[in-house]
Amino acid sequence: MKLAPKVPIPEQAPVIDRVPEVPMTGLETLWLQTGGTLCNLACTHCFISCHPKNDSIPFMTLQQTRARLEESVSLNVQDYYITGGEVFLNPEIFEILEAILEYGPCTILTNGLLLTPIRVERLVEIQKKATHAMHFRVSLDSLDEQENDAIRGENCFRLAMQGVANLSKAGFSTHLTMVRSWDDEEDAVWEEKALAFMKDHHVPEPQVKFLPGFLMGELAHTERGYHENERVTEKCFENYPITNLQCSSSRMATSQGVYVCPILVEEPSAKMGDTLEETMRPFPLSHPACYTCRISGMTCKS
Repeated sequence: MKLAPKVPIPEQAPVIDRVPEVPMTGLETLWLQTGGTLCNLACTHCFISCHPKNDSIPFMTLQQTRARLEESVSLNVQDYYITGGEVFLNPEIFEILEAILEYGPCTILTNGLLLTPIRVERLVEIQKKATHAMHFRVSLDSLDEQENDAIRGENCFRLAMQGVANLSKAGFSTHLTMVRSWDDEEDAVWEEKALAFMKDHHVPEPQVKFLPGFLMGELAHTERGYHENERVTEKCFENYPITNLQCSSSRMATSQGVYVCPILVEEPSAKMGDTLEETMRPFPLSHPACYTCRISGMTCKS
């Protein structure tokens, strides 16, 4: 099962006179890496190299989260996303969710394995008291159990689907996220398959999201890294608005500072400051991952 991007590779490395810069049009979405880089899985394609022994980016604490939330008010942030690592490993996750929901809706990215009935019951209690809504995105790598577990580990499929079932019983709608292992032209077919799969599992109002494979982290080892000719140039935006890129309207806060986006939290050059305000400026699209975002139309949001 190949997870590398199914896109043509330019024959020659581009001549880059000037690296394009994406402007900051206004901070609409704030990402929070509450799960750091610690995960209960060791997937063979993780672009941030998250796994059970990687604590290079620590959990965000409740105090750190509240500081970002308070700062986000003056910047008119509209919604919040939390990710990791696995967010439900964070011992303060429920208090963090309560805090976020005071400010706006929150989408929770998770592999689903830790969504036990007891945890979901706590989530229901939080939602009942909250002003804003929680949304869930659970990740799989295949609709086939054996294919999925070959990438994620034994029993991951079963436990993830049990987590989805627990959310569904509680009335939460779940979005399914999958890394694309097929050609872009087949998205419509796979969307139909995935929606039917979710309906068969009694998920209310299911949605699916497909992500490209970023050739970094674990995938750079299991598939390949980026070629020198896979880079963004100004020509890439002749017929494509550069502000279509998510980094024109979002930022990623971690326990170690604020980064341009969720993809590049392990890249020192992607750290833009220690506060949100410091990052309200253009960003040069010099990393090869920017190439994947451009050619795939990628956005981390739902």
